[in-house]
Amino acid sequence: MTSTDHADALTDGDFVRIEYTARAVESGHVVDTTDPATAEAADIDGLDANGPIGIVLGEGHVFEPVEEAIRTVGIGGSTTVTVEPDDAFGERDPNKRETVQTSLVPADRREAGRTVSVAGRECVIESVDDETVHLDYNHSLAGVTLEYDLSVVGRVTGHERVDGLRELHGLDAETTVSDGRLAVSITATEPSRERDRRLRAFIGDARRLLSVDAVSVTESYSE
Repeated sequence: MTSTDHADALTDGDFVRIEYTARAVESGHVVDTTDPATAEAADIDGLDANGPIGIVLGEGHVFEPVEEAIRTVGIGGSTTVTVEPDDAFGERDPNKRETVQTSLVPADRREAGRTVSVAGRECVIESVDDETVHLDYNHSLAGVTLEYDLSVVGRVTGHERVDGLRELHGLDAETTVSDGRLAVSITATEPSRERDRRLRAFIGDARRLLSVDAVSVTESYSE
C-alpha cells in the first residue's frame, strides 16, 4: 500500500467522501466504480456511477481492508488495496447450488449466465437442458479477490452528511434538517416495499449518526 503525505487522522463516526474503482484481480474486469466514464466503459448491468460517494467510518459501508486503507491515507490520500474473498463476498460454497424443473424459471429467462429469482431467492443460471435448470446461489463475486484504486476526497459536513446517508441507502427523496428535526419528502407513482425498507434504514442511521431528535415523512403519489 502506498499513500500520500497529506494524511488527516480519521476515527469512527467520521463522514468522508471517497472515489474508487474495484477490479477482479484475476480477470482485471471492473466490478464496481464511482467514476461515470469507467462505469460506462465497463457496460455492466446495474452499475451506475455519479462520482464520489459519502460513507461513515465504522459502519461497515465498505469492506474492512478498504476502511483501514481510508484511515491510513487520510483526507487527500490515494492508495491501492487488495481485498481477499474472506473480507469481501466469501468463498464459493458448493452447497449453494441446485437443480430445479424448468417450469420454475420463466421461459424468456432460461439462459446460462442470467440472474433470476427463484422462490424469492436470487441466483445465476449455470446451465439449462430440456427438463432442468442448474442454479448457483453464491454471490457472483464469491471467491474473487478484488483490487481497489481508492482516493479519499474529503470530509463530509453539514447537510451533505444527510445527502450522503440518503445516497448510501439508495433513497430517492428530498431532505431537510433544522433544529434536530429531519423532514423527508418522497414523490413517487406508487407505494413500494423496497422504498419503505430503504426509508426505515435511512431514518435509523440519521437518528443515530446525525443526532436527529424527530422525523417527519411526507409521501405523494402521482401518475
